[in-house]
Amino acid sequence: MPYVMRDESGKINKASARTLVGGDLLPHNHPEVVEFLKKRGQDPLQVEIALGELRRTDNEMARAVEDIIMVLLKKNLFKMSDLPKPVQDRMAFRVKQRVIIQDIYDQASGSRMGS
Repeated sequence: MPYVMRDESGKINKASARTLVGGDLLPHNHPEVVEFLKKRGQDPLQVEIALGELRRTDNEMARAVEDIIMVLLKKNLFKMSDLPKPVQDRMAFRVKQRVIIQDIYDQASGSRMGS
């Protein structure tokens, strides 16, 4: 959502994806934001496309961050306790779920069922 600054008549005169002190936060598809971009020769559809690509890759990025955290932990570059408690909890939960999945595959592979 972009931050917008308004002129004295209340019209948007500046928009930014970065924080603008004193700015208002509006959705990317807000009619005023769309109008602002179009009037300045920018295509609001390109913003929507870029947002869609970010959403599409969110899961991949989350897994990449998780993998990086695990590598840093294994190399003892920091400890789990260095992370904020909510992050520790999420990481522990995700590790537990991955162990469950691996155990299921290990058990299935070690059994005679389906062989």
